[in-house]
Parts: sequence; structure tokens; C-alpha cells
Amino acid sequence: MNQSLSKILIIVVLIIVVAVVILLKNQPAENEKVTVESSGEETVTDPLARTKDLILSEKEEEKQPKTESEEQTETVKEEPEKTIQYQTQTASGDVLAIVAGKEITEKELESEYEKLSSQYKDMFKNDKDLYLEQLIIKQLLVQQASEKGYIPADNSSQAQEDTGIQQLIAELGSNIDVPEAEIEEFYQENQSQMQGAGYEQVKNDIRNYLVQQKQGELIEEYIDEIRQSADVVLNEDWIARQLAGKPINPLSEALQNGLPTVLDLGSDTCIPCQMMMPIFAELENELAGKANILLLQIDDYRDLANKYKVRVIPTQIFFDQNGQQYWRHEGFLAKEDIIKKLKETGAEL
Repeated sequence: MNQSLSKILIIVVLIIVVAVVILLKNQPAENEKVTVESSGEETVTDPLARTKDLILSEKEEEKQPKTESEEQTETVKEEPEKTIQYQTQTASGDVLAIVAGKEITEKELESEYEKLSSQYKDMFKNDKDLYLEQLIIKQLLVQQASEKGYIPADNSSQAQEDTGIQQLIAELGSNIDVPEAEIEEFYQENQSQMQGAGYEQVKNDIRNYLVQQKQGELIEEYIDEIRQSADVVLNEDWIARQLAGKPINPLSEALQNGLPTVLDLGSDTCIPCQMMMPIFAELENELAGKANILLLQIDDYRDLANKYKVRVIPTQIFFDQNGQQYWRHEGFLAKEDIIKKLKETGAEL
């Protein structure tokens, strides 16, 4: 039983660390104040290998996914002259982006895209602009690792870049510790999920989980910082064409009609997801014209799962009448709780 718990925690740990890297650039600003709550049975989704495919561009799904992190340093401010030079450059034609002087071409993007497994090709076939963002982030990490001396200055190989990125992120969060009180609090709050395991039995697993969670937060902050301060010129014409060619998903339409929205991303094979299905069917009938009730299969909408950092299923995401995300929940959520959250937006239900 302890082994089962350990496996669950390890899977969740890996997903937390990896999902941060994939989704970091696709979070809308309104997410900053979102509250996350979790309860019920939770099934981990399968975006575990995304970092490997997107950041390190490796085909083999058996390899351990890699993440990126490093506390922001003075390197961003070191070369103001170059900043001016890069900003005067224009990305056009085959050049999709210029990252601190380094060009990313459409040919390069397509080459890297072809290295992805079929699963991730499907995920990004209508989101090439999102995939370009992953290549930009990888290039920024390579540049940061090079400045640290982790990657040779000239003619570095893919393997050397991957190793350099690993060294770069190893520095971040290496001294993270979790107080005993925090471990005990986590145990008490999640005791119903421990299947009878005593505190001493799971204490180390909980500590490892919380350490990885904190490390994931630091990784996210670091990548946000280097991306926001980076010298990046985008091919706006190419991006506009990508956006125009995207199919409209149900959520995009719902967020524009002035009604509050609740989105559930799940799967037919997930038991708590199956429990949510009749609830959403009832709500769709009862709240027609008053709220948008969306129940979507995660396999059909990987782009949404990627954008909103869905780590477990089912996940419910709530949006107000203005289309701003304001609350989310992981696991089974009772009908009355869904209605309560929708009412908090001022909806007349």
C-alpha cells in the first residue's frame, strides 16, 4: 500500500516539474489570482513526456523528461548595446523568431516538429505558434547555460546543450527544505487519500513531493523572468497566419458570450471523470442560457490542457462573464459546489 502511494506521489512530482516547462508561456495574466483546490480521486494525465519532446527535442519516450530552471542573475543586463541591435532586426520570410541575435527558421521548426512522437505532433498540429514558443524558451536556456560555461561557446552539439541545460537547472532549488510542520499539515489535509498509511510511513514521500513542488514553482518563475526580459523578435505575419488557421474550440466561443463558464477536462477511462458526466449533463440542461457548461475529452483538446496546465483529470476550470479564469479544482466536484462557484460570478442561476 505504501508502494502504491509512493508511485502516485512520484508520478505527480514528475508531472508538476515537467508541466511547468511546457505551459509556462501560455498562461493568461488573469491566472495569477486563481485558487486551486483538490479533492476526490484524481487520475494523472499523460503530458509527462512533453518537456523531453518540446525542450530537448528527443524522440525516445522512455528517456527521463528534463526541465529548465535557474535563478535570474545579472546576465540579462550585461549587454545593453545588443538589446538595441536586436530590437532593430525584423523577423520575416523564413525567419520565425530572432532570440538574442539567434534566428529560428521555419525549416528548423519543421525539422524539430518531425522529431516529435505522433502524440505530440497531434497536440501541436494546430498550434505551431505554441511550438515556436517552446523553441524560443529552449534557445534562451541554451544561452543562459552558455553564459554559465556549461555549454561550449562554439559548435556545441545537441547532447552538450541538453547536458548544459541540466547543469543550469541543477543549481535552482538545490537547498530547498520542507519544515516538519508543513509535512504534517499536508498529511492531515490529505489523510483520506492515504489509504490508512501512518504518518511515519509516508513522511519521506510527502517531503519529496513538497520539495519537487517548490522546485517547480522556482522553475516557473525563472523561465518567466528570462522570457519576459529576453530580446525576442517575432515574425508577426507568420503568427497571424497560424492564429487565423486554428479551428475554433468550444471554450473560445463560450468565453465570448458574456456568461460564466465551467470547463471539465477528463476522459472516458477515468472513474472520477465518469462520475462528472451525469452531473454536467444535468447542469447543461438546467443552466441553459445562464452558464456555459463544457465537458471535453482531454485527448481531443490537448492544446487546452497544455494552455491551462492540466496535470490531473478531471480538472474543472471556472471563468467569469468576462472570460477571466478565477478558480479551478482537480478531482471529483459535486454538483452543488459547481453551482455555488458559478453563482460567485454574479450569475443568476
